[in-house]
Amino acid sequence: MKLSTLTVLGTAFLLSLGLISSTAIAQSSPVPETAETKTDIAKAEIPEGTFSQLPSDHVIGQATAPITMIVYASVTCPHCSHWFKSVWPDIEENYIKTGKVKMIFREFPTAPAQLAIAGFQIANCGDEDMFFPIVLHQMVEQEAIFEDVKTGKGEERYLSIAKMAGVKDVEGMNKCFGQQAGFDRMQKIGAMADAAGIHGVPSAIIDGKVYEGSLDSLPLSKHLNGLLTKDFTPIPKLNGKKKH
Repeated sequence: MKLSTLTVLGTAFLLSLGLISSTAIAQSSPVPETAETKTDIAKAEIPEGTFSQLPSDHVIGQATAPITMIVYASVTCPHCSHWFKSVWPDIEENYIKTGKVKMIFREFPTAPAQLAIAGFQIANCGDEDMFFPIVLHQMVEQEAIFEDVKTGKGEERYLSIAKMAGVKDVEGMNKCFGQQAGFDRMQKIGAMADAAGIHGVPSAIIDGKVYEGSLDSLPLSKHLNGLLTKDFTPIPKLNGKKKH
């Protein structure tokens, strides 16, 4: 499913759940998925930044880090939630904080699309230094967020998240949900993911190459260590790798 379709479905569901106002929807204008659009995408060159850092990227870590790891993930993907709870702490402690690796986080909405889009719109609504804390909070609290939405407490839950971005009330949250810049950003990221052959998350591009190995802590650390010493063998593609 193309991101343009996800945007339409996501905003419609946000409206049905009471998580976004009709005014906010009216303020957004997702790109329609037409036959011409599909053809253009198929014939397009690889978008700038597909395998490298862009000025608009959300970067975690030191700018001078020798290794760049681009991570595609979704705040509604169970595998992503597990990775950020179980693997990320080790990567952050041993590679990010030590200045060896910098991570670029790119938003890749997955089902339920309405919640993924809502979460990313909120994260992009605050100051840059709050983007990743807001994303990480949603990864850690993913099951609780789902439960609150199911039990009719979605608005309260998302407002509490929005307050992390400096939003004061529901009206401000609705403005975040309707920001066209966020839709445009996810559309662009979707095009880059397609160009890189990324169709599931979590996925990573490390130093300009799609990483085909396991994202578990041990093999990922081994790969990063190899890059740091410049003495490594690329990990072969795994068959049947399970992703969301």
